[in-house]
Amino acid sequence: MSRTLELQNGDNFSLQYANSIPPTVIEMVDGKNIYAKLTEVIVPVIFNKPIILVNISTTVPVGKIWRYAGRFKQIFSTALGDSFADERPLFLSKRNLIFFPEVTSNYTIIYIPPPWFIDVNITIYQYDGPDTNDIADDLTRIESKIDTLLT
Repeated sequence: MSRTLELQNGDNFSLQYANSIPPTVIEMVDGKNIYAKLTEVIVPVIFNKPIILVNISTTVPVGKIWRYAGRFKQIFSTALGDSFADERPLFLSKRNLIFFPEVTSNYTIIYIPPPWFIDVNITIYQYDGPDTNDIADDLTRIESKIDTLLT
C-alpha cells in the first residue's frame, strides 16, 4: 500500500510548538561550569495528525560530534490514564519526519533529551496536508464508477 503526501508544500505544515531551554549552571568546579541535567519536556500541545516534523538543536562542545538528540514518546489518554504508544529516536540538528501509527485519537508527546545536553531548542510542526493511500484512491474510483452506472 503506497501513501501519497505533499511534503514539498510548506503550507501543509503548521508550527505547533517552539521552545528554548537555556543551560542552568549549578556550580563551578576547577574553573569549569557544572550544569543541571535537563528533564523530560512535556510538550503542551494536543496533536491530531500522525505526521510531525521535529528539529532539535543544542550547544555542542568544541571538538565533539553529536548526532543523537534524544527521543519522543507518543502518549494517548485512555479511560485508565495516560498510555505510552510509540517512541522514536531523533537526530540532532536535522529535520526529523516522524510517522506515528494512524489512530483516530488525539495524542501528546514527551521529549526526553540525552543526559549530556545542557540546553535544547525544540521546534515541532504538524503535517496537515493531504494524506491518501491506494485504498482510498481505489475507493474513490469505485464510487465514481458506481455513480456513473446509477445515472
